[in-house]
Amino acid sequence: MEEVKLGPYGTLETFAVMRVGTSDFPPPYIMGYVKMKEGASVFALITGCEARDDTLELGEEMELVVERVKTDTQGNNLIGWKFSPVKGKIT
Repeated sequence: MEEVKLGPYGTLETFAVMRVGTSDFPPPYIMGYVKMKEGASVFALITGCEARDDTLELGEEMELVVERVKTDTQGNNLIGWKFSPVKGKIT
Protein backbone atom coordinates (compact mmCIF):
# COMPACT_ATOMS: atom_id res chain seq x y z
CA MET A 1 0.00 0.00 0.00
CA GLU A 2 1.24 3.47 -0.87
CA GLU A 3 0.39 6.74 0.89
CA VAL A 4 -1.08 9.34 -1.47
CA LYS A 5 -1.73 12.96 -0.56
CA LEU A 6 -5.08 14.19 -1.83
CA GLY A 7 -6.06 17.73 -2.66
CA PRO A 8 -9.46 19.17 -1.83
CA TYR A 9 -11.15 18.81 -5.27
CA GLY A 10 -12.66 15.99 -7.28
CA THR A 11 -15.65 15.07 -9.42
CA LEU A 12 -18.81 13.23 -8.43
CA GLU A 13 -18.76 9.68 -9.85
CA THR A 14 -22.00 8.35 -8.38
CA PHE A 15 -24.37 9.06 -5.49
CA ALA A 16 -27.50 7.82 -3.78
CA VAL A 17 -30.10 9.57 -1.66
CA MET A 18 -30.48 7.47 1.47
CA ARG A 19 -34.12 7.30 2.52
CA VAL A 20 -33.62 4.93 5.46
CA GLY A 21 -31.27 5.79 8.29
CA THR A 22 -30.49 5.43 11.95
CA SER A 23 -30.78 7.78 14.90
CA ASP A 24 -27.20 8.91 14.08
CA PHE A 25 -28.02 9.56 10.42
CA PRO A 26 -31.67 10.48 10.00
CA PRO A 27 -32.82 10.40 6.37
CA PRO A 28 -32.75 11.77 3.83
CA TYR A 29 -29.02 12.23 3.25
CA ILE A 30 -26.62 11.67 0.35
CA MET A 31 -23.67 9.27 0.10
CA GLY A 32 -21.41 9.24 -2.93
CA TYR A 33 -18.10 8.43 -4.55
CA VAL A 34 -15.88 11.37 -5.50
CA LYS A 35 -12.96 10.80 -7.90
CA MET A 36 -10.10 12.93 -6.64
CA LYS A 37 -7.81 14.73 -9.09
CA GLU A 38 -5.00 12.42 -7.91
CA GLY A 39 -6.97 9.36 -9.08
CA ALA A 40 -8.36 7.86 -5.86
CA SER A 41 -12.11 7.48 -5.31
CA VAL A 42 -13.44 8.47 -1.88
CA PHE A 43 -16.79 7.32 -0.43
CA ALA A 44 -18.30 9.99 1.82
CA LEU A 45 -21.34 11.97 2.89
CA ILE A 46 -22.37 14.78 0.53
CA THR A 47 -23.37 18.11 2.09
CA GLY A 48 -24.20 21.63 0.95
CA CYS A 49 -27.26 20.66 -1.09
CA GLU A 50 -30.75 19.25 -0.65
CA ALA A 51 -31.00 15.47 -0.38
CA ARG A 52 -32.95 14.92 -3.62
CA ASP A 53 -32.22 12.80 -6.71
CA ASP A 54 -32.18 15.88 -8.98
CA THR A 55 -29.87 18.03 -6.83
CA LEU A 56 -26.52 16.76 -8.16
CA GLU A 57 -25.11 15.82 -11.57
CA LEU A 58 -22.54 13.12 -12.27
CA GLY A 59 -19.22 14.75 -13.14
CA GLU A 60 -20.01 17.79 -10.98
CA GLU A 61 -17.02 19.37 -9.25
CA MET A 62 -16.88 18.67 -5.52
CA GLU A 63 -14.81 20.13 -2.68
CA LEU A 64 -13.65 18.38 0.49
CA VAL A 65 -15.04 20.00 3.65
CA VAL A 66 -14.69 19.14 7.33
CA GLU A 67 -17.98 19.29 9.23
CA ARG A 68 -19.87 17.74 12.11
CA VAL A 69 -20.91 14.22 11.20
CA LYS A 70 -22.88 13.52 14.37
CA THR A 71 -23.00 14.18 18.11
CA ASP A 72 -21.94 11.43 20.52
CA THR A 73 -23.84 10.38 23.66
CA GLN A 74 -21.89 12.92 25.77
CA GLY A 75 -22.89 15.78 23.47
CA ASN A 76 -19.50 16.08 21.73
CA ASN A 77 -19.47 16.99 18.05
CA LEU A 78 -17.71 14.34 15.97
CA ILE A 79 -16.24 15.85 12.84
CA GLY A 80 -15.24 14.18 9.60
CA TRP A 81 -14.78 14.53 5.87
CA LYS A 82 -17.67 15.32 3.59
CA PHE A 83 -17.90 16.67 0.07
CA SER A 84 -19.85 19.69 -1.09
CA PRO A 85 -20.65 20.92 -4.62
CA VAL A 86 -18.16 23.61 -5.66
CA LYS A 87 -19.65 27.09 -5.58
CA GLY A 88 -18.10 28.86 -8.56
CA LYS A 89 -15.30 27.81 -10.89
CA ILE A 90 -12.01 26.25 -9.78
CA THR A 91 -9.02 28.06 -11.20
